[in-house]
Amino acid sequence: MKILNKTLEILLGVVVAVMVAGCFWQVFTRFVLNSPSKYTEELLRYLLIWMTMLGVPYAYGKDSHLSINLVTRSFSEKGMLMTKIGIEVLILFLSVFVMIAGGWIVTMNSSGQISPALHMPMELYYLCVPIGGVMMVVYCINRLWGFVKEWKKGASTADVGMSGNQGQKEGK
Repeated sequence: MKILNKTLEILLGVVVAVMVAGCFWQVFTRFVLNSPSKYTEELLRYLLIWMTMLGVPYAYGKDSHLSINLVTRSFSEKGMLMTKIGIEVLILFLSVFVMIAGGWIVTMNSSGQISPALHMPMELYYLCVPIGGVMMVVYCINRLWGFVKEWKKGASTADVGMSGNQGQKEGK
């Protein structure tokens, strides 16, 4: 996961830097040269889409995504763990069926289309959805595995604690 995180950090940093340079160039050509660039607006739009589709799995994997815990913070530790596992299963389902399968269908439907300004195949722009979905699945499986291990660890600790208590009660 460290390699994937570092790769995404670098890639997202490059995308942001290119977006800043492109935005600067667009402003410069529009207001200084009085002849706006034809390409930067489309480039920035598609870079923003790619940054979003790569940034979502990155934030999710780092557990930096937005979450509302108003209700769940009152749960017991076991209830919180069960909720986390349920959420991970739901995210895994949505990532596979919506982002990967649905994203692949949209990507294939765009076959043969060319972007208006950059004249790039539209598949390159839509491909970010299934790629982001695959990364979501990788992060989700990693997180789910950690929660299941935590669940098993808690269950085995509870079993040891219960058998120890029973032995003390029987001994008295």
